[in-house]
Amino acid sequence: MRMFLVTVSVVPQKEGVDIPRFLQKLANMLYDYSTAIRVLYKFKVTGESKMLSVVQVSNVIGLERVLSGLSRLGEVEITCQPIVSYENFARRCLEVEEHLTVANSGTLAKEGLYWLEFNVDYQGKTTDELIHIWKKEAEAVLTSRYKEGTLIELYKVVAERKVHAFINTLDPEQLDSLSLQLPIMKENGAHVKINCKALQLMEDYYDRILSESI
Repeated sequence: MRMFLVTVSVVPQKEGVDIPRFLQKLANMLYDYSTAIRVLYKFKVTGESKMLSVVQVSNVIGLERVLSGLSRLGEVEITCQPIVSYENFARRCLEVEEHLTVANSGTLAKEGLYWLEFNVDYQGKTTDELIHIWKKEAEAVLTSRYKEGTLIELYKVVAERKVHAFINTLDPEQLDSLSLQLPIMKENGAHVKINCKALQLMEDYYDRILSESI
């Protein structure tokens, strides 16, 4: 099974668009397609007309058909990044101990959900030095999940020094502090760029926005 991070952004239109209902149509279209596609997560980016999804794919034609269906619903921009589980990357490429790299059995909660995108460079360091730092980083994050039950899902973009992390925390300041304490930030922080977005689980988003009064 291959995995992809699919991002769907609604393009601004002159006549306007009902974003909640349009995103609901998109989310309903992005579903398990026979045995070819399994959708692991669907998210709404808070404050943006953007949806992203983590999908497992056994037959890429199934994915192509689903994404073609999304385009037929309206004007959207779609990106599709090949990704691998961070656990597999940590075990095979960083040689992190096996007990830390077992498949994650937890699920993300709907409250306090964030998306962190790490872009890692390493000017002034060798590749071996980067791997050494990255191993300590992986051990720290996976140990936190293993011992403390941190709700986090991690994926690495294939052939790029880019990691997507989906994490739950009810305290944004705690997330801010955590990002500064990570080994890769302490030892290579000048060459790491983090993009952070707040998220909502897609089903929770459109259930609430279509029914909840303020």
